[in-house]
Amino acid sequence: MPASVWQGLPGTVDEHGMLPVPFGGFLATDQRGNRVVFDLGGGLAPRLLPDGELPPVRELLPVRLDELGCAPDSVTDVVLSHLHIDHVGWASTSGVPTFPRAGHHIHTADWKHYVDGDADDAVRRKVSPLRDTALLWDGDSVAPFDWLRLVHAPGHTPGTSVALIESRGQSLALVGDLFHHPAALDHPHWRCGFDWDSRQAAATRTEWLERLRTTRTPLVGPHFPGLEPVTLR
Repeated sequence: MPASVWQGLPGTVDEHGMLPVPFGGFLATDQRGNRVVFDLGGGLAPRLLPDGELPPVRELLPVRLDELGCAPDSVTDVVLSHLHIDHVGWASTSGVPTFPRAGHHIHTADWKHYVDGDADDAVRRKVSPLRDTALLWDGDSVAPFDWLRLVHAPGHTPGTSVALIESRGQSLALVGDLFHHPAALDHPHWRCGFDWDSRQAAATRTEWLERLRTTRTPLVGPHFPGLEPVTLR
């Protein structure tokens, strides 16, 4: 989108007219000892800025998990919403899984596209070490736990999924890159330059907006400002 569009949306850009884009992740736990991390950020020193400089804020995911008393070898499961580099950065470190005891839930369509295929060399190098710990799933949905359901939502990538957490009468949708910013919730046909299939991605966004609005399910993505959920009205 043109910068002027974002600058016209209150509260979206900073004092320099730039749009902050965090690379975040989420942790969910249950009383049975399961510790589930959703998406793995940019990883070790990602050089993702246009001028080649390092982001001023980086490499925080292991720090934040440690602050929560969640050591890497205590993570039981990792859910990857899709296999883009800013979501799989901590999948492996120096060719070894960062979370060695965790099963890694990945939709088969993304595994075939990015790991077995040649869509992105950087992603393949990051994710290939997970071959022995990958829990590939296929079809429309899968339920790793009674409180967690993963739903196929293709478009952004072939195997993009939404994670639905439902427990004690409450729910939350972790939408990955279905939406990159809350402002986009009013504009499902805004095209993301990283969409694998822009038409399917727009149709999927429209479908999920209606679904989440109907159920009044809050949603949040790892690029949302402050990682704060939003409830559609």
